[in-house]
Amino acid sequence: MIAVIAMLVTMVIRVTSRIDNQSKVKLAGATIEILNAALEQFRDYEYSYGPAYAGFDFPLDCDGFLVDALQATLAGALGAATVEITNHDTLESPSYSSSEVLHFFLSRVPDSRETLDKIDISVLTNLNEAGAPIGISIDGEPFSPLLRIVDPWGTTLRYDYYDETEPDPILREESRKTFPVIISAGPDRRFGTADDITNR
Repeated sequence: MIAVIAMLVTMVIRVTSRIDNQSKVKLAGATIEILNAALEQFRDYEYSYGPAYAGFDFPLDCDGFLVDALQATLAGALGAATVEITNHDTLESPSYSSSEVLHFFLSRVPDSRETLDKIDISVLTNLNEAGAPIGISIDGEPFSPLLRIVDPWGTTLRYDYYDETEPDPILREESRKTFPVIISAGPDRRFGTADDITNR
């Protein structure tokens, strides 16, 4: 009798786990679809960057940027004298930076911002590892919380606008993608595996 109960409990746990995972996969896919739509709106809006980044069609690709490089890049893109990011864990920033910059720029375009509002709040955070809110100030004026987009398993989404593996054969430099790629690492939390979820 005890063996039968144990077997039934195990079966229930497996079914519950499978259902939970399926709902997370759907949420990750829905989040990426929303971001994809917001990217299209951003491109159609023709956002105006600072002179150093004139001609960019999408939010900048800042994947792997440490906080100092992130601040300098944002200042150049915004045409600002200074950008200060507060409570940002320097050791964490390489994995956080691309989704933070993606959300930051999308939120600056009215249509894209309206689309972003459809994202489930459970996949947005502005807290660092210590639980302190990450903020951003532009030329000394607080702008807003700096939000990071994570998937339902807690891994930061990767946003990629450059193709580092296929340099332009003529210019011999990194080339901009026609349309950015957004990637969730999926249930295994590792990028580059079969369970990745992407807008491609």
